[in-house]
Amino acid sequence: MESRTAEVPFSAGWEALVGVASRPERVFSTFPYEAGATQRGEKVFARFAIRKFLLRFEFEGVLEFTFNEPHVTYVVKGPRGLLILSFAAEGRLIAKASADIPGERMLGKKLEFLAKGSGTALARMAESHGIIAVRAFGSPRDFIIRNFEPSLMAHTIRYVRFNIGSPSFTLRGENGGEWFTVTVENDIVRRVEYGSDSGSSIIEVGKGILNVGAEDFEGIDARGEYVIRIRE
Repeated sequence: MESRTAEVPFSAGWEALVGVASRPERVFSTFPYEAGATQRGEKVFARFAIRKFLLRFEFEGVLEFTFNEPHVTYVVKGPRGLLILSFAAEGRLIAKASADIPGERMLGKKLEFLAKGSGTALARMAESHGIIAVRAFGSPRDFIIRNFEPSLMAHTIRYVRFNIGSPSFTLRGENGGEWFTVTVENDIVRRVEYGSDSGSSIIEVGKGILNVGAEDFEGIDARGEYVIRIRE
């Protein structure tokens, strides 16, 4: 069996990690390559595909997953062999991709790509889930965030992405006469429009949903209790 490992900065707790990792049908769709999990009867099937330059990889099979602090492990057994994605939360997130797939060429490079991508997505989604879930009141598409501030914008976007499962949506926040609108297309945060009764301004972002941070929303002084509504 061949393996590759990647380390990703990680600041969330174990509960936030499990809260995200226990929903593979949601978190897999945030991986920066094609991935998904679907329930068929009593079994869950997973599929992964990389189509990046010379890296071409596809694998699918029955998914099993376990949690044993600090470890999260996904095991996929398919007709072509075995694929394992495992993660250890030890002050940082250590992601490991292992596979036994006879005849697969350049397997090491593909596993490296899988480990880095899945580790980054799981870490960022868990961090944002842990920060926003305790502040949000309501449904995934219509909720209130108390004590909102600009540093929470990126986390709110990822929280919505995880909960609605769609890579494209519009997020609108309102607080009396102030408002902001975030446009996300195919997991790219395109722009943010911020306004009040005195006028509005637009910030062009153009960054992937996993990569946006507080620095991308400087100049948006949105603070207080905001009603958040999502439109797809």
